[in-house]
Amino acid sequence: MTAGLRVPCAYQGGKQRVAKQIVDRLLLASDDKDVTFYDLCCGSGAISVELINRGVPPSHIVMLDCSSWGRFWNAIGAGHFDIDYFDSLLASLPKDKRLVKDHMKQLSIAPVNEHEAEIYPILQASSFGGKQIWRNAGKWENAFFRNYWEPTATSVRRSPANPMQPSPVELRSRICNLMQNMYGVRCMATDIWQLLDHEISSSAVIYIDPPYSGATGYAFGFDVRQFVDCLRLKTKAPIFVSEKVPLSDNAIQLHFGGPKGGISGSRVGKHQEWISRF
Repeated sequence: MTAGLRVPCAYQGGKQRVAKQIVDRLLLASDDKDVTFYDLCCGSGAISVELINRGVPPSHIVMLDCSSWGRFWNAIGAGHFDIDYFDSLLASLPKDKRLVKDHMKQLSIAPVNEHEAEIYPILQASSFGGKQIWRNAGKWENAFFRNYWEPTATSVRRSPANPMQPSPVELRSRICNLMQNMYGVRCMATDIWQLLDHEISSSAVIYIDPPYSGATGYAFGFDVRQFVDCLRLKTKAPIFVSEKVPLSDNAIQLHFGGPKGGISGSRVGKHQEWISRF
């Protein structure tokens, strides 16, 4: 079992806080040791990372995302991530954290190029509120970045808020760990509908994390109910979907861990998350 793998950075809609609960259900859905897990709309990879942490071999995981995350995971799984170029990007970051925001603005102005996989996690780690940054017609969109912040005499928070979260050193450490332990993962950097052109075994387990229905701040979206109906015609494999509401009669509400609410620290948060099985 691999331990300690983490997603590269925070990402709005990422499932790292509930990944263990979701993976519990995915693992219970099959007793086939050779099962293939499909992580569709994988984003920052919280579910695939948790599967690897539980001992699932990388070769048994298929990821898919049409955003820059798809390019990143494709490079990680295929062994094509250019760590030297990535290091050169990190080395160019200003030493003065107050200048990082302007540096990121300049980096995001440049056209998206063949090093999308290496540039993207640096931009996303600096994104204001962890909101999605995406490519559109060869340009970066929704590229808004954090300021460096220091506490004042009256601030409740006493530690500075860094413009990159995690820090450049921690980001590199996480990515190197992913390169080592997730080599062999297959990632399709394409539209989810393209999956219907592939054969999917009935012994597979499929997880879909679509953008929240009706939510803003996401570049890509699709009708997940329609997709599930089409996918069901292709395979009898169990299909799990995350949403803010239950989508089937077989659905459970997930619980977000936190310091408030109950002895265990687990509570049903303001932002609900359900996993529905089809």
